[in-house]
Amino acid sequence: MSASDYTPNFPGEVKPLKVFQQIADEYEKKYPGIKIKFHTEPIPDTNTMIRVKAAAGELFDVYWAQTYNLNSTLPKGVATDLAPFFKQPNPYIPGNKAWQDVMNKAQLAESRSVSGAVYTLSGDKGAYGIYYNKDLFKKAGITKVPSSWSELIAASKRLNAIGVYPMHAVPAYPWWSRHFLSDLYSKDYAKLTGYDGLPGQSPLDEAVAISKGILTPKDPRFMSWWPLMKQFTDTWPKDYLTADPAKNYDAFQDFVGQKEAMLYEGGYKVREMQDAGVKFPVGTFNFPKLTKRDLPGTTGVNTANAYSRTGSFQYAMSTPVSNKTMREQGKPQAVLDWMRYFGTPKNLQRLAAEQGSYVPTWPGATVSKLSLGNFDSGAFAQQVQLPQRSIGAATATANLGWVDMQRIFGLYLSGNLSLDQAKKQAQTTLDRAAAEFARKNKVDLSKYR
Repeated sequence: MSASDYTPNFPGEVKPLKVFQQIADEYEKKYPGIKIKFHTEPIPDTNTMIRVKAAAGELFDVYWAQTYNLNSTLPKGVATDLAPFFKQPNPYIPGNKAWQDVMNKAQLAESRSVSGAVYTLSGDKGAYGIYYNKDLFKKAGITKVPSSWSELIAASKRLNAIGVYPMHAVPAYPWWSRHFLSDLYSKDYAKLTGYDGLPGQSPLDEAVAISKGILTPKDPRFMSWWPLMKQFTDTWPKDYLTADPAKNYDAFQDFVGQKEAMLYEGGYKVREMQDAGVKFPVGTFNFPKLTKRDLPGTTGVNTANAYSRTGSFQYAMSTPVSNKTMREQGKPQAVLDWMRYFGTPKNLQRLAAEQGSYVPTWPGATVSKLSLGNFDSGAFAQQVQLPQRSIGAATATANLGWVDMQRIFGLYLSGNLSLDQAKKQAQTTLDRAAAEFARKNKVDLSKYR
């Protein structure tokens, strides 16, 4: 099993995790003929690993993967469709009639491909917000954490004045856009997430909204926030604005090296900071609530957790095609049983409580706070208590958010495109994405009302 951030006894960690190994030991004691072995070597690029190992028929029995990638960019046949098993009882949950009954319904719906297949067992999410260096804020004379957009800009200018970068990163469109769009379109939430009849916004919901001219520049709300974001990035160095989002690891290094004062990232970065030996005090604050002064079209809702995604409890099961050992008699059943064993609310809670960076999403699995050691995690702890009502325009096709819209966004923020030019390119990109979605999934988008 490749367990990602829940991996026990991973070399190099300041405080190696133990719980998943304890769960495995319990399972092995129950079934002496089974041995659970965790992969404890770094995986620099998960998608490349999956492709290479699957091509050789050597993929892990159970492995971490993003649902989004399994539904779109990765080859078919690398993961087992778990949907039929989710409808069956889990014998390790007392009184359970269907495994999916203990899962988060919205997360399960968002994991489902257009065909109805579900390739991952998903049970947590990562909170996203802004980390800040308390020492650098104090040095710049910033006495309170920004709670509005104007205060964020003012703080950024103060940091510039003492020769410190406010941020030095790739402004990830899929991240920032969800905060703004979830505010601007909050009154249309039910409609924009309801085209497929399931909770949450699916790629189908997104494609329909694009085709109807709602999530496109045809609607004035869609890009009204871009100039506001440019106010912020105009205080950053420009060298990363048009870079590939994979370069965001550079931002982390600059934060650790105290070259930048703020870092927009997920809760999982705290363990990396601890492993990197960060000694300066780190605080967190959430995406500022927008006001009419900031953006006339704002609805003023709190979108602090508009961008959060399934974290490390997101496990797929290989197939006889991607993993030759799954051809052995009884092996698939044994692997599925192991997933059922660790895939209970009780064990999810145990794992999340120890790991400290992710929040369990299943009813009955709760963590009272994010256990982030000496780091001030108050903002993230507040955020995870909010109901998630998130709207985006980045998942209808594999390249829409992280490649195509990201490119236009970066060129606009860096001053290489005017807003009108960016709108024209965005419209072309979005129209192409909706058409591609309809073609690949054999869906008539016009039938949705």
